[in-house]
Amino acid sequence: MKKIYLLMLCAFPFLAKAQYTEIINSNLPGTSQSAYAVGARVLQFEGGLWYEHNHHKETGTSMDFTGMNYAVRYGFYKEELEVMLNGTLAYDRTIASNGTTSHFGFVNNTIGAKYLLFKPAFLDEEPSIYSWKANNSFRWRNLTPSISLYAGVNFLPNKRYYYESIPALSPKVAAIFQAEPIPRVVLVANGIIDRFLSGKNTEYSYLFTVTHNLDNGWFSIFAEHQGIHSQHYNDQITRLGVAFLLSDKIQLNADMGFGWKDTPQRYMGLFGASYRIDNHNSYIKKVLSETIETTKIQHKKKPKRNRRNAIDPD
Repeated sequence: MKKIYLLMLCAFPFLAKAQYTEIINSNLPGTSQSAYAVGARVLQFEGGLWYEHNHHKETGTSMDFTGMNYAVRYGFYKEELEVMLNGTLAYDRTIASNGTTSHFGFVNNTIGAKYLLFKPAFLDEEPSIYSWKANNSFRWRNLTPSISLYAGVNFLPNKRYYYESIPALSPKVAAIFQAEPIPRVVLVANGIIDRFLSGKNTEYSYLFTVTHNLDNGWFSIFAEHQGIHSQHYNDQITRLGVAFLLSDKIQLNADMGFGWKDTPQRYMGLFGASYRIDNHNSYIKKVLSETIETTKIQHKKKPKRNRRNAIDPD
């Protein structure tokens, strides 16, 4: 037992950096990214069916979209690292003064990676067993965020859904911040620069998300605000939604949102789900196995003494 305890102590500095949780940790509902990875050797699927109605006040054009958002996330090599694929598939119907058109296809796909750069040490402290107030009251240090960076590549965008001509491949980067000011409340902020190799195609956006886990532990509610700015399109979008934890591996969610301008005016809604395949224990076993090998004590054998006869043969 003592050997196992000592080995766990050796592994503890590594395990303390983990973002893995026993319960699924999804980016849904909403559009923002969490600062944390899903965990090494965890494969997670996230997506949903959505509908959006647009109406442009000046041109009189109306568009109805129906589609599917999808994301595949996988943690590997280190607890702080994950790779992901995000995309959107859509069917649209456009009614304009010169007629009606429709189209079905991918809107955009992005593949990228996220890495946790900083996690406050106090997040790994054990809760106090003596004070409820110490565990549940607000403290200024709780606003210190965990910080991640994301870098990815957009590929094969559908030019039908953009105001400008955009390249087949373009970069995307994001800075991600996450804090928990009080228990059950999480703040997430994303700052994003998209398609920035060409100045006329560059898009800047931000996301602020507040999520509150209700006392029953199964339901969460969220509110999100998104700002978008480019040479061709600017907007502010607000979303509200709810998530339900069906099991430790499955989450269901729904949200609705609207844009603040009328060129075009946007209304949207989504029903989604997240599911994970959890092989994280195999990663922990691998880490502990490597720790055991590196902490073994090499016992050197003592050299045997040469015994001489008590009587010299000479």
